[in-house]
Amino acid sequence: MAAPVRPVTLAPLKEDLPPEKRALAEDLRQVFLLLGVGVRRYAARRFLDPASVSRYLNGGRVPPWDFVAGVIADVQDMQAPLTPEAEAALRDLHRAALKSNRHSSEVQELQDQLAEADEETRRITTRQRALEEALLDREGRLAQVRSRCRKLETQLEAQRGEMELWQGEYARLQEESGDLQEQVVYLQEALAVTRAELIAAEDRCHRLEARLETLQEVSGSGREDDEPLSIMVMLEEADRRSSVPELVRAVGDLELRTRKAMAGELVRSATQSRTVEEVTGLLCALRQAGFDAHARTALPAMVMARSIGDTSALARELFREGLEDYVVTLVQASVKFHQPEDLADFALGLHRTGLPGHAESLLGAAAVVRPIPDLVSVTLTLAGGELDDAVAAAMRVAAAQRAVADLVTLSITLRDRNLVRQADALQRAAAAERSAADVAEFIRSLTQHGLGPDAETVFAETQARSVGHLIPLVQVLRDRRAWSVLSRAAQRRPVDDIAILISELYLTGRDQFAADLLLLVVRTRTADQIAQLLLNLDSTGPGADSLLRTVAHVLAPMEAAALLTQLEHHGLTEPAETVFRCMLDGELVGQAALFLTALAQSASRYAGQDFLCRLAGDLDLAPLTSLLLALEAAGLTGSLDAVVRTRYTDCPVLDVALLAKQLPAGGSAREEGVLGCVLGYVIHARSLADQAALVSALQSAGLYVVAERLATEALRTHGRRFGNALTRERTKHEQKVLSRSFWLPDRPGPHSHSRHKRE
Repeated sequence: MAAPVRPVTLAPLKEDLPPEKRALAEDLRQVFLLLGVGVRRYAARRFLDPASVSRYLNGGRVPPWDFVAGVIADVQDMQAPLTPEAEAALRDLHRAALKSNRHSSEVQELQDQLAEADEETRRITTRQRALEEALLDREGRLAQVRSRCRKLETQLEAQRGEMELWQGEYARLQEESGDLQEQVVYLQEALAVTRAELIAAEDRCHRLEARLETLQEVSGSGREDDEPLSIMVMLEEADRRSSVPELVRAVGDLELRTRKAMAGELVRSATQSRTVEEVTGLLCALRQAGFDAHARTALPAMVMARSIGDTSALARELFREGLEDYVVTLVQASVKFHQPEDLADFALGLHRTGLPGHAESLLGAAAVVRPIPDLVSVTLTLAGGELDDAVAAAMRVAAAQRAVADLVTLSITLRDRNLVRQADALQRAAAAERSAADVAEFIRSLTQHGLGPDAETVFAETQARSVGHLIPLVQVLRDRRAWSVLSRAAQRRPVDDIAILISELYLTGRDQFAADLLLLVVRTRTADQIAQLLLNLDSTGPGADSLLRTVAHVLAPMEAAALLTQLEHHGLTEPAETVFRCMLDGELVGQAALFLTALAQSASRYAGQDFLCRLAGDLDLAPLTSLLLALEAAGLTGSLDAVVRTRYTDCPVLDVALLAKQLPAGGSAREEGVLGCVLGYVIHARSLADQAALVSALQSAGLYVVAERLATEALRTHGRRFGNALTRERTKHEQKVLSRSFWLPDRPGPHSHSRHKRE
């Protein structure tokens, strides 16, 4: 005899249920009744808490989908399955019920996305394994075919006579080897793509898991496993009717019983259901009682559960109570959890409740950590309103801390949305705050993306910074822009800054920039400023004299002449003479000639005969030779004659011979010209004895051609008189047998008389 079937009774539905929850509870009850078991029995079967199952079925709580799916699976096990349409309808009701609780809906959505991502990961993993097996098989077959090919090649070499018998088999194996090789390449590429997809899928799973864990931490889903749910129910009921002191005592009691998670859940639940004033009182009481951690834990949950108006009002009340660090926690939670529109509304609420500094901090933090689309959305919402200045300040914070690529993307997006003021604030801040390398990269990226005017604005703004920024900026910029920075500095910067720039350029090997900058400053500044610049250069780096020597060698002759002329114009004689001497101190006679020509054209006194003659009197042989050659190449024959006349009027003939040694006959046209000028002057201005002595000196120096040339010209000019002088010079050390002195007896010495006596 069959046992009688007891009817299953369920607790009545709760009153005042929202339509979505009521519809879900009614349909779920109908499915549950198909099981024919009571609530406690089913709870024991599935290791659930009976109170929880009862609340799921009476609409008190929206069950997780796992519970609903478990009921459906149990019904199917009883061979009374639901139709796909009925199951889909139940899922839709579950989703609709969850939407009444924003947090639960978001958690369920993340769980669904995680399940889909996990399924996709498992599918890709299966495909990867299949590809790896196929690739392994093809590689094995390819190795076998290649081995057979090598064996056939060996046999072909050994059996040339039977080649025709093996050629067909060899050709077939070669074709099969090629096909297998193509398959291996294809499988390798497919496997690489699959591995990349698997990495992306795994990354998506990790990100979804992280988001889900964050939401669960905020909602307080983590509680001690051994904590009965019935205690939670009692606490949830208590937080709706207990006073603030009673709640604080309850928290303390749970702390003493090491039920910290339950205590935190109690505080979160209370803050989500009480008025703002009560929440403020509760948080203050918890702070005073030493339960600061529970108070802080409840604040992020409030940001997600309460309206923007409540959160703003709570921030104001907390600030009035001196709990500013709690306000900071609210701001941080808003930056992390709020949607862009809510974030903008919260910032506006903070501003209107008398907390403009916190509103600005909120926007600044969002500008640093939120994605670019979210930041633009917040900016659009607040642009042109009360927080326009705060938004501009947030752009400055973003400019200082975000990556350069983000700044470019943000600039483009702001321009596209016609947010001109915000884009300008962003770019000005980047120009004023970022390193020289970042600014240079920002300028290049803006130019590449078609924002040329913005790039020029950033370039102009960054040049207003200190000289310590300009030095690395010049180092990282290309030559055209680098010179633009230097030329602007030469026009606008104090000479102290310019001296630092020139010294740094010189010390880092950028001599051309240093020379050009110095020339520009000398051309555009006053005499006092130039003198101060040279004084500063003396006190920093290598010194003004060393720098001027380098500048003289780097600049083109015309530019060096311009530099000297400007120094001369300002009465800076010593540095001007340094430049002059450096231009003549070298082997580049052509450069020196151009330099002297430019000086002569500008009527500089340094090209005048008086200065050149005075200078020539102090020069050693090598620089003197360079000067004479430069004058000859420049066509300044009058100056050349004057220098020769000054230097070689009274000098020993040996000096002329040494100069001739430097200017051998048959040299270049310049050397021939200088040699001819010197020899001509000696012939016309020096005595016949000096001319004859010079011929001898030239011969002794091995300059026979020059000596012959001098002798020929002197004979042509002076005739027999020079011949006699030359004869006297050549025979002045010989004994003359026809002279009286040759035949005179030797005069007795002081001891000759005593010697004769002894004899």
